[in-house]
Amino acid sequence: MAKKKLIVVWPYRFRDFDWQRFELEHLSQHVEVHVHELIDALTPEFASAYVNQSDRPEVKRFGSLKEWRREFKKASKDSIVFTHVRPINLQSALICLNIRLFGSKVVGFSTGGVPFSDFRLSPDKREFPTLVKRVLHFARRNVLTPLMPDRVVVGGSEEVARVGRDYPKSTRPILANSSDYSNCLRLRTLGGELQNSAIYLDTGFPGFPRDEVIEKTVEQVSGSDWYPGLNRFFDFVESVSATKVDIAIHPKHVGRDHQPMFGLRSTIGGQTPELVSKSSLVIATNSTSISFAVVFAKPLILVTSDQIQNGRDQYKASLIANIAEETGARIFNLDREYTEQELRDALVIDHVKRESYKRKYLTSRTDDKPNYQVLLDEVINVAD
Repeated sequence: MAKKKLIVVWPYRFRDFDWQRFELEHLSQHVEVHVHELIDALTPEFASAYVNQSDRPEVKRFGSLKEWRREFKKASKDSIVFTHVRPINLQSALICLNIRLFGSKVVGFSTGGVPFSDFRLSPDKREFPTLVKRVLHFARRNVLTPLMPDRVVVGGSEEVARVGRDYPKSTRPILANSSDYSNCLRLRTLGGELQNSAIYLDTGFPGFPRDEVIEKTVEQVSGSDWYPGLNRFFDFVESVSATKVDIAIHPKHVGRDHQPMFGLRSTIGGQTPELVSKSSLVIATNSTSISFAVVFAKPLILVTSDQIQNGRDQYKASLIANIAEETGARIFNLDREYTEQELRDALVIDHVKRESYKRKYLTSRTDDKPNYQVLLDEVINVAD
């Protein structure tokens, strides 16, 4: 019997990292996977944020929406569609409409993994009053109903609430996990010797292009200010805790030269969960990979600077503050000095807050079932 066909519609650059984090290696044992990458058709300017891409034969790249529609119409008969495109503008709305017209089962994703910010990514964009936001959400739920997926995968109570706000009642939530948490379920069973190292979760901030490229946001923090202060803080951590600080490279930037930012420190890509699981301390600004520190019960320290705290753009500062509040982590400002005791005090884990974080942002399940199994049980193997 022929396998069912699964089409993943992806609006960004698709990498081997994405194949792994969405557990397509497991799903491909049960379905015929096709990935449709649309970054060059939708936001070609965002391509500069990536330095690597997947060369898997399952991945097809489209330079125009016309080319994609022609291929999708042929490939989508009797298929299941996993879409990561939301109707936020005319182009993306047309994509969503085509998916609904030709896909038999359409599944969206809202798996979060980190607290939200009340600020806009771009400080130049107007922030609407709460009442206006509620009206817009109501319009989105009702006017855009024909463009919305049949089901949406959610992870954590905060994402369940967001889906209730942003999606129509006809869209059924599938209770699952954040991608990071789902992959951690596998790693938690693996053994590994604890290393005498701290891991910094690098996001490419502020040295490399990131998501801000889409918003055309000008970076408010200078690398010449950030990296010397960050490396001095690493020196402080190493001297107090007798550990070495290694850098976990963000998946977008694996392949870029990090030596100008971090000098002779070890920079490692593609192994963030494993690095965190064997570490004694995690250092970060804001990152979904903070999930790994929560899952593996590692002390977490957050870092900021005067430029972040006092700048016109408060998006990043608010994310760091929200993560600190939700996890119980201590924030260290790189432009200030701290005592050894303050650092040691920051290594204490607030287990009550960590459990709350897990339930709010990482998982909506109690059975530790990974996402691929949830999708097999509740979507792929369910009779139409």
